[in-house]
Amino acid sequence: MPYPASVWPPRMAALLLSTLAALSAVYWGLHWRLPAQQAMAGVAEPAEQALDVSAVARGLGAAPEGAAQPAVVAAPAAEASRFVLQGVLGGDRAGAALIAIDNKPAKPFALGAELASGWQLTRVSGRTVTIGRQGAELELSLPPLALPATAKKAP
Repeated sequence: MPYPASVWPPRMAALLLSTLAALSAVYWGLHWRLPAQQAMAGVAEPAEQALDVSAVARGLGAAPEGAAQPAVVAAPAAEASRFVLQGVLGGDRAGAALIAIDNKPAKPFALGAELASGWQLTRVSGRTVTIGRQGAELELSLPPLALPATAKKAP
């Protein structure tokens, strides 16, 4: 009994068409999204956002203003060693820093705020801030980040 025409061409065509349909569904599923204007409607400009300095301080680990702090007696120090940067948030236009002054607990300072004895927070950039007083500037930096335990070599 002779075989009719081969059954493989229709099977291969069906496989090809079903594969193309599946790939099309995956492509459009991954690229489906809202129109750009609707997606951007809820985004505010950074310059319009108000910065809550106390919330920044709490987020960076500072103690609340009213909390009792242990008394720390510090030896007289040079101007540069009076200030210790403990946290930074924001950028050039709006930013805040968590700074400890004279070995006291750190407090949050917004950009432009006076720190102590005429020093003012003048610039916030990345992991550094600049404070200034009467034309003199002092740059404070956060300590370098430690490597995660997974990045260190095992002995």
